[in-house]
Amino acid sequence: MTTSVAEWTKMSGSSADVNPRRGEKADFRKISVTVPQIAYEQLIRESSRRKIAGEPNQLMSALVREAVFEYLQRLSK
Repeated sequence: MTTSVAEWTKMSGSSADVNPRRGEKADFRKISVTVPQIAYEQLIRESSRRKIAGEPNQLMSALVREAVFEYLQRLSK
């Protein structure tokens, strides 16, 4: 059964966690992505900003998960 991001969010509660803690990603699937240099540089800058600010989800994979999830949520509306 295919579920949209919007349906998954409703089933998971008010805010689905796209960046769960280590060991809690059993339902996740790993992918590989090739991005343009400019996108890579922006991801690096955001990662650095979060590290300096002491914010969570500083890893590149967390940033990409957030971006993909937000994009798919917009498509579901």
